[in-house]
Amino acid sequence: MKRCALALALTSALPFTINQAQANTDVLHYAIGGGPVISLPAREARIETRTLGIGWDMNLQCGLLDPKVTIKNQLNGITDGFQDMMGDMLSNATSAVASLPGYFIQKRDPGLYDMLTNGVLQGKFDFDDGQTSCENITEEMGGVIQGSDYNLAARAQAWTQAVKTGDAVKAKSTAMKDMGDSGITWVGGKSHGGRNQPPLDAPKDAAIVGFDMLANNQDAKNKEGIYRYWDSPKEMSSWLTNVIGTRTTQTGMDKSKTSATAGVGLSAEVTEQTNILEKELRLAIAENKESEHFPQLLIEAMSDSQVDDANITRIASELAISHSMEKALHARRALLTGKYEVNLAQHQLAQDEINQAVGLIEKEIDLLKFEAETRQVIGSRTAVNVVGHYQRVRASQQPITPETDSVFLQQQLNPTQDNQ
Repeated sequence: MKRCALALALTSALPFTINQAQANTDVLHYAIGGGPVISLPAREARIETRTLGIGWDMNLQCGLLDPKVTIKNQLNGITDGFQDMMGDMLSNATSAVASLPGYFIQKRDPGLYDMLTNGVLQGKFDFDDGQTSCENITEEMGGVIQGSDYNLAARAQAWTQAVKTGDAVKAKSTAMKDMGDSGITWVGGKSHGGRNQPPLDAPKDAAIVGFDMLANNQDAKNKEGIYRYWDSPKEMSSWLTNVIGTRTTQTGMDKSKTSATAGVGLSAEVTEQTNILEKELRLAIAENKESEHFPQLLIEAMSDSQVDDANITRIASELAISHSMEKALHARRALLTGKYEVNLAQHQLAQDEINQAVGLIEKEIDLLKFEAETRQVIGSRTAVNVVGHYQRVRASQQPITPETDSVFLQQQLNPTQDNQ
């Protein structure tokens, strides 16, 4: 009969035991936090690339200045200068310039010849002054217009090729007419940035060549090395553009390929990976077998514990963050490797742009870590304290076994009374 009494006492305490187990489950839920580790991104889809178009015209090229046009307009009075000095004699000079050779004019009318000579000299002086002003403002623009250093490099490279003729006048003429259309020597020794050439995009090009250098002697089919994350350099550069954005530059008159694309950050990548991994995890739990990313032990533990949907999402989100950070770190390594491609290494502006891209990736990683840690600390602290307080209060309220009027139970609990 003592066993019956013990069973009765345990039965009286059973509701508290069940509630306590439920409370422990709640503590687990709030301690790890339900749902995604980070907030949803502001945008998941890729942002459309925008080009400059024909409305943008800040490509100042002093080579467009023509000394022939300058002197012609001076002599014919279209522009000021020579007309101010010669006055009414200009109309006679106009017809003479159009029909008579210089030597004949000198013999026929020395005064007219001197006038024309002075006019040509004045026009040449004005042209040189205008060209000097153009070159000065071009240098000043170099500090405020993106890609101006590339334009300067293209002009310098054009001069390098032009001086090989040995003719100073011809070299200057050739270089001024080029106006950056020949581009500059870029990755692999090929010319980029000029007319009918690929645009300059230092981070993207460095990532591609860095991928090739890292993937050397690695098997793409077996997903070795960097192939674990991307199947090709193009796929990785596309991923990088979507995360941190990109900006292309051209050196010549043709700006049709100059563009800019804004990135959406790593949070969009995390959200996409979370959805994929959550589906994989739910399928693994339903089939009670391990998957590519979730081992059998975890599947069994989650099945036995009957983890709710919020915590399933949480586990998938945590793994998605880990994968996204790994991809970002590998993209960073590809940039740092490609940075030292022999041609890219010669351009300081390219080095600066690559370093900036590396900094953006590192900042995205830090933002993910900061948001995840902040949400974990702030989001779960109050809930855990509330549940903990509830447990302590319930633990202090021990159930009291009620007295019974049953004579039979009294005799079982107090057997000594029967002997009296």
